[in-house]
Amino acid sequence: MRIRSFVISVISVAIGILFSTCKKDPVLENPPDLGYDYFPVHVGKYIVYNVDSTKYRAIEADTIHLLYRIKEQIDSVFNDNQGRETFKLVRYVKYYSPTVSYDSMPWTIKDVWAVNLTKTTAEVVEENVRFIKLSFPVMMNTTWNGNSQNTMVQWDYKYTAMNGQEMINTRNYENILTVTQKDYSTALGRQFYEEKFSKGIGMISKEIRDYVFKVENGVLQPGVISEGVIYKMSIVDYHL
Repeated sequence: MRIRSFVISVISVAIGILFSTCKKDPVLENPPDLGYDYFPVHVGKYIVYNVDSTKYRAIEADTIHLLYRIKEQIDSVFNDNQGRETFKLVRYVKYYSPTVSYDSMPWTIKDVWAVNLTKTTAEVVEENVRFIKLSFPVMMNTTWNGNSQNTMVQWDYKYTAMNGQEMINTRNYENILTVTQKDYSTALGRQFYEEKFSKGIGMISKEIRDYVFKVENGVLQPGVISEGVIYKMSIVDYHL
């Protein structure tokens, strides 16, 4: 009887272990949201933006104001010099005309960038300069050096807002993540760089305010821009 009881106990333990190992891991069933959906990349995806650019030139004492559209399209995939999967991002442009609608204009290639999505970063190579656009996992107030992969001075990017909503060009966007790249003001001028990303879409807007105020006869003219740029991109269409 003792042997029989021992055998039954062993079998019960074995069955218990078997069932415990067959249970589904809740972490695998519901993996944590690391934020990759803020930066979806695949061939064929594109986003079209309206661009409003104003450049102030001190030496020429003039202002150049441009309106145009940018289309950023994932064209193909290749391996970079590190053997990493890299997406070719082709950027097209249409310049505004008061007499011809954007829909009637052809796209022309403006430049070609590259995109890498890793387990910890979303990286974009713009004009041969690599920027760390996002850091994973996405968490409020996380900061990182967006210039850690280039030779520029350190910029501490920061997640400053999450789960926002915004109406952009008559269309409502939700689950918005705000990345403040730089926010610095003095009596002499302003430096503000910000990008916003919508989950499942990607970047939906970009704003740059980088300028200094005019000094005339040694006197500062607050609010009067002498040199710099104000640049805004806002999404008008996309295809995933």
